[in-house]
Amino acid sequence: MKLEDLKLYQECLDFEQEIWNIVNEMEGFNKDTVGKPFVQSADAISGNIAQGYGRYNFKDKKHYCYISRGYLLKTKGWLIKSRERELIGEEKANELIEFIEKIHRMLNAYIRSIGRPKDATYTKPSYENKEGNNDDSNGNAVENDNSKVEPDGNSFTASADEFFSSDELTNA
Repeated sequence: MKLEDLKLYQECLDFEQEIWNIVNEMEGFNKDTVGKPFVQSADAISGNIAQGYGRYNFKDKKHYCYISRGYLLKTKGWLIKSRERELIGEEKANELIEFIEKIHRMLNAYIRSIGRPKDATYTKPSYENKEGNNDDSNGNAVENDNSKVEPDGNSFTASADEFFSSDELTNA
């Protein structure tokens, strides 16, 4: 799967565009003191997700997601300051805070999914020998149990559809 297909990444890009549009309307002192760091922290959310996505081990992937979560909360702080300083209207600020909370839930779910097997179970291999019998090398009958069991290790990352549930998105 490509980074651009990751729902979390798409949501972050949409959120960051909203912040860009707001800051682009600011002028002078407000744009320099609040606007620039506001955009920088917002852009760092998807930037760190992308950087972690390109890593080959789960520890690095999670590390960059943790950094992304920090920037998400930093951005929330800039949003609150912007609302208090009347640079953003109350209604728009509340809408963006809900957007942040949605991304926060998605990011937490994505972090939990990193390193988790795609399917929590797998099928045991069959013990059939060359002749098609379920005998071990000594001729003893071996039960062919193809039931589901827990895997030995975490070798996969969950797909985009698996890293958050609709409940996590609807419960605020």
